[in-house]
Amino acid sequence: MNSILKSSVLSGLMLFAAAVTPLQAAAPKPTVQQQLEALQKALDAQAAQLTAQQQQIEAQRAEIAALQAQQGAAVKPDAAIAAQQAAIDKLTQNATQAKVAAQEQPKLSIAGNRMTVTSADGRSSIALRALVQADVAHYSQDSAGSLATDFRRGSVGGTANREIDGARDLSDGAYFRRARFGIEGVIARTFNYKLLLELGGAGTEGPTRINDAWIAYTGMAPFTLQFGAFAPPANLADGTTPDDLLFIERPSTSELQRAMGGADGRLGLALRANGARWMGSLALTSRTVNDAEVYDSQTAVVGRIAGLAATGTDFNVHIGANGTYIVHPPDQGPSMTNGRYGLRFRERPELRVDSTRFIDTGTIDADHASAMGVEFAANYKNWLLQAEDTWFSVERRASTLTNPRFSGFYVEGSWVLTGESHRYNPTNGSYQSPRPFIPFDGHGGHGAWEVALRYSRADLNYHAGLAGLAPPTDGVRGGEQSITAAGLNWYPNPNLRFLLDFLHVNIDRLNPAGPGNLTPFGATPATPPTPPTPPIGVDIGQSFNAYALRSQYSF
Repeated sequence: MNSILKSSVLSGLMLFAAAVTPLQAAAPKPTVQQQLEALQKALDAQAAQLTAQQQQIEAQRAEIAALQAQQGAAVKPDAAIAAQQAAIDKLTQNATQAKVAAQEQPKLSIAGNRMTVTSADGRSSIALRALVQADVAHYSQDSAGSLATDFRRGSVGGTANREIDGARDLSDGAYFRRARFGIEGVIARTFNYKLLLELGGAGTEGPTRINDAWIAYTGMAPFTLQFGAFAPPANLADGTTPDDLLFIERPSTSELQRAMGGADGRLGLALRANGARWMGSLALTSRTVNDAEVYDSQTAVVGRIAGLAATGTDFNVHIGANGTYIVHPPDQGPSMTNGRYGLRFRERPELRVDSTRFIDTGTIDADHASAMGVEFAANYKNWLLQAEDTWFSVERRASTLTNPRFSGFYVEGSWVLTGESHRYNPTNGSYQSPRPFIPFDGHGGHGAWEVALRYSRADLNYHAGLAGLAPPTDGVRGGEQSITAAGLNWYPNPNLRFLLDFLHVNIDRLNPAGPGNLTPFGATPATPPTPPTPPIGVDIGQSFNAYALRSQYSF
């Protein structure tokens, strides 16, 4: 009996110590991490106590059995033994209740700096998500002249269009490219969900908005049915998450395609499928949550299938195909006599600190439009190569003019100097950032270092005609943009990245002014003047360099 009392006193002291420990640690306002560590210590102490109690119970039972054997099976235990048995039963009951209570509590964990709360039965969870990207850039270009003599231009538009001046004087500066925060998790094991808000610039010149707000049913493996606002995978670069991109921005061609029927916050319904080495997605999409109101929203179909054609210990070979088809362009309303169902292709030079777009088809009144692409990527140890080729077509509405065709491609690769490799993610059909072998912590380690190269070309010209002349009747002078980029990437740890990019940008574009559209940029001098000085088909393109740095944190 004394041993039971000693054990009870010891158990009480252990529980008291476990309870007091986090309170003592809380005196200087402990951090969340310190509180979690204190809670874990308390749980460990409780587990040790339960183990000790169970061992004591087994020892007491053995003692009772021995006494009963000594007195004979027919002899009942005396009062002392009966009391001892009752005490043991009480300890057993308390231990069982404590174990059940512990099992019914939700579980809190932190993995990769991401906090997750999981229900006791493991069927539901909620996790915090965040992605913050701060960009700073400097543009090196020729000094700006007057509109009457300096013919460099950006997107077509009226005299209030900032891009008329922006093309001649790109703005250095800094901004938050992305600042996303939200939650994701599981409901009743068969439903996934995600709510992610975009607080940054996002390159859309819009206010804070919903980036993701969807729910997905996963109870029919390998298929998943997804509904809400999300980014349907339109191509390989689009399938790569923003925190895993090799350069600060995706290639221009990829952005042009994803803007047709995909992009962040796109409302739609998608059917996805995944295997150990492949993925597929087919989505029916509408407008994005940030689009202006129209009379009838766009309807499009976005599809992609990709996977590993070969894989081994040190290598992976990826192939894929994708396509986007706009079934119904957005309806701008019955008062629009020209371009009521307009589609427009335009893009920035793979950097968005300045929002100027240099290639722009203007509005094309369209019945349908499509894009088709092929994908290839491969990694061998710490080397990575990735490329895509894409073709665009637009079917004009009620017109005898020929239908425009555009194209673009990119090739990029990297060498991880410290030996890490890019991991292949079959769920997205894309590559992820390398994880450093030795993270940098200020006391040793260097993280992972990587050099990267890219060449991209986007051609939005169609029957552009000759310099010095007006474009043909069916011509589109959207321009051709080619970019050579080099990057140096540093990964101090799995949550931090720093990307330093150099871009040489070349824009080849003729003035789109012509019959039926004499002032695409507004009244002269916003639109370069007509002959005799200078000719109507003057070059409005340019070449320039850009230097950019991104600081990124994600979990």
